[in-house]
Amino acid sequence: MRSTAWLLLTVAGLAACVPDAGRPIRSGDTYQLLLDAEDARPVDGDALDLLLEATTAEDALQRRQAVRALGRLERPSLSEPIARHLADVDAGVRSAAAEALAQSVHGVDGRAVLEPLLARVESEEDPAVRGQLARSLGRLRLDAIGRRRVTEALVVLGGDGENQPEETLLGVALGFESLVRLSEGDGLSRPAADLLTTLLRRGSIEEPPPPGGDAGRIRALAAMALGPPRRLSLDLMEAAFDDIEPEVRRVVLDYLAAVSPARREVLVRRALADPSPRVAIAAVRYVAALSRTAARCDQLIAAADPARPAPVRIVALEALGRGCPNFSAQRLALVAAASSLGTGAWQPAAQALLSLAAVDASAAARYLPQFVEHPSPFVRAWAARAAGVMRDGDALATLASDDAPNVRTAALPGLFSLEGHAIDDLLFEQLSSNDPQLLMTVSGLLEGAPNRALASLSLMSALERISEEQRETWRDARLALLARIADLGDASLTGRLTPLLSDYDVVVAERAADIFTIWTGGSPTIDPRPLPRAPVPTLTELRSLEDARLTLHMAGGDSLVIELYAEQAPTNVARLVRLAEDGYYDGLTFHRWAPNFVIQGGSPGANEYEGDGPYTRDEVGGVAHWRGTVGLSTRGRDTGDGQIFVNLVHNPRLNHDYTVMGRVVVGEDVLDRILEGAVIERAVVSRPS
Repeated sequence: MRSTAWLLLTVAGLAACVPDAGRPIRSGDTYQLLLDAEDARPVDGDALDLLLEATTAEDALQRRQAVRALGRLERPSLSEPIARHLADVDAGVRSAAAEALAQSVHGVDGRAVLEPLLARVESEEDPAVRGQLARSLGRLRLDAIGRRRVTEALVVLGGDGENQPEETLLGVALGFESLVRLSEGDGLSRPAADLLTTLLRRGSIEEPPPPGGDAGRIRALAAMALGPPRRLSLDLMEAAFDDIEPEVRRVVLDYLAAVSPARREVLVRRALADPSPRVAIAAVRYVAALSRTAARCDQLIAAADPARPAPVRIVALEALGRGCPNFSAQRLALVAAASSLGTGAWQPAAQALLSLAAVDASAAARYLPQFVEHPSPFVRAWAARAAGVMRDGDALATLASDDAPNVRTAALPGLFSLEGHAIDDLLFEQLSSNDPQLLMTVSGLLEGAPNRALASLSLMSALERISEEQRETWRDARLALLARIADLGDASLTGRLTPLLSDYDVVVAERAADIFTIWTGGSPTIDPRPLPRAPVPTLTELRSLEDARLTLHMAGGDSLVIELYAEQAPTNVARLVRLAEDGYYDGLTFHRWAPNFVIQGGSPGANEYEGDGPYTRDEVGGVAHWRGTVGLSTRGRDTGDGQIFVNLVHNPRLNHDYTVMGRVVVGEDVLDRILEGAVIERAVVSRPS
């Protein structure tokens, strides 16, 4: 069991720092005060002063919390007070400072923090801090000169690649992966390539790694870094294909171009038969991207066989939506899969129908009705996509009147492509819906509507109606409506637009002001009135999350047990637990399956844009997006809405952009069976007794 020390914060170091009517704060709620200050995303004022003063607290845990919070504000101007803590007496604070420095310049020029990070490399002795320094240096956005200096520092930190502690080498591998990715494969120095080669060969490849070990992760990251600069030799490829870690085998498939054609074919055949669905999916995608020959299509047809795992089948069936020389065999495979609806999982059948629609619409037409009439809205949405490809107006018209908003969302674009603005009356009807994804789709289709007056009035009425709900998480739909109103409306609507200048969402208020300027030439002043922020979790609440786990009981009997990271993401974990205990997730789905990427779920509307009401703030931090980690789904900074995603593979490109809230500790194999539409029967929180 982890120590509760991270929550047991004192106020000793803050007693003389935070004025309260001329007296120091002496409450026991310092942790919550700092958490609330971070959540406020302050630009100046008392909340920012509190965080800055807390960096000088006597208690190291307070300093660490405050330094991490300053980094999460992502303001380069705060790099100096953060950098001072690279020399803190506490290793945890130094590590937090290295991470926070890089986060303070996230997405912008990193030169402002390069020197202090490089300087610390020379004197830092703690293995974990050295790993964090490597990770932070590698993710900086720099010019070629800066990248060379970072490369040299990473080589120093990595040593010979054998005798350094694993926590240091993991940071070095993460640093190199980021460095290569951000430089778009810019060449590695010879010492760097040699170090990464050592890391790729490091550790046993004959026996499974011990639980919690990072050796396999280090090797996978080394392959990611060596691939783009074409430093993966044939012998490295051969060794990688023998690796016990599926992620290593999967990663190297992206770089087969470096191997001779004859050997390449051998490796592809091995990968297609790999016991890991992740590796087989990568192999299918590799084959699908090549020019179509009968032999390659045979490989895709074999991968689509019902005996193969469903995720592999679906990717292969998708690939068969392009022409093959051996068309008869291709068509037979698609017909067999499309006709299997009702005899097993619906997902392969739905994908087969869509692919069949692309290569033989007349054959697909025989099976379309059973998909149109299926009880699952997921299946009917696939029917709408297939009908759009087939240009079947009757089926599209039926589906465009479906009870499920997601089905209408899928059908309307296809119907519009056939009839254009002749369906505008039907589009206007959809504006009475409160489904944000449907409203966004309709807003897009109404571009260029001939009846501009009626269209703009209908759009404005929809905008006013959903604005009354005061749901921050409907921002995307409101902006889509505003964009179309700007195109179709005119100054006669300024009176109805005026209330938005004082909207609860500053982004919407700014957009409304822009439209005013376009229509009138004036420059109105906005006066946004944000909704009250949800209270951050109390110390008692967070203590109750110590060692808590969330179990998702899936329809069909599978379960995912998730260890929660309440220290790394306290506000988002607290919300996740509260929603789960309120029954919010019971009966919801994983509505998105992106093979070899993520599964996403927890939406009442089973789509990207419908979630719980208020936004939560990002809590990006030191946990990387390894396979099995659970992230907070967002659509831009600080836009969490209760939806979650689970990484199906290592996704380091998501690091520092998306909050990690936990990790699947039981049921990782289940991740390879969860597909679009999988139902969460119950979400249960358990706490140690």
